Amino acid sequence: MSVDYAREGDLAIITLNRPEKRNALRSEDCQGVTAAVKRAAGRGDATGEGTPARAIVLRGNGPAFCAGADLSGGVYADDFWGSLKDMLQAITAVPIPVIADVQGPAVGAGSQLILACDLRVFGKDATCWIPVAERAFALDAWTHARAKELMGGAVARNVLLGGAKLGAVQAEQVGFAALVGGPEEAIALAQRVAEFAPLSLAYAKRALNSPDPLGLALASEKAELDALFRQVWSSEDVREARAARAEKRKPRFRGR
Repeated sequence: MSVDYAREGDLAIITLNRPEKRNALRSEDCQGVTAAVKRAAGRGDATGEGTPARAIVLRGNGPAFCAGADLSGGVYADDFWGSLKDMLQAITAVPIPVIADVQGPAVGAGSQLILACDLRVFGKDATCWIPVAERAFALDAWTHARAKELMGGAVARNVLLGGAKLGAVQAEQVGFAALVGGPEEAIALAQRVAEFAPLSLAYAKRALNSPDPLGLALASEKAELDALFRQVWSSEDVREARAARAEKRKPRFRGR
């Protein structure tokens, strides 16, 4: 299997497992990640657990997180770009926080993969770069806008136009990495996030990923976001948080 899936309590662990190719992506790898993300959300087929995970950790096996698209042929397959887009959309759309555990290089499509994630932990040897012009490629407008948003405009230009590599120290300085640490720190961050109220996280993620946060979006998009907002405030978790504060204890959120 080129993509492994495991559950550790409330966490879903998705691992790119093609170390002999530095986890370079082909269509089937992108499809594997998409299926694993849906499985974590309890939206898969009979192989799904039914109970959604509370956080997802995405990592790579071996010394590289992901070397990008498989230049030996995968990137030139007719269905590669569609599979890549589906994978990125699955990660941004799933109502569960996705944490990228970036140990080693994340190149090209690997950088797109960690851009789609909600939070990133960079190992001390992690680097991110997108050599599209060097390969005579072009990436979609979403990637450029997402890089500008998460890295900052100047850093995104350095990476996309100047061929710069974004290392762990700078990634943490600009906020692209939530922290610098190893796999244990990534799991610890995911476990902490998994203790938060699921409906609140789902709403925050949807609002942050909304194409129009100023409220000028299509009526259907705005209605869905408003419905999620009302769902949070009418949830059992809101009452549980209030009771926990009064009783001076840690809340036990159930996502309802």
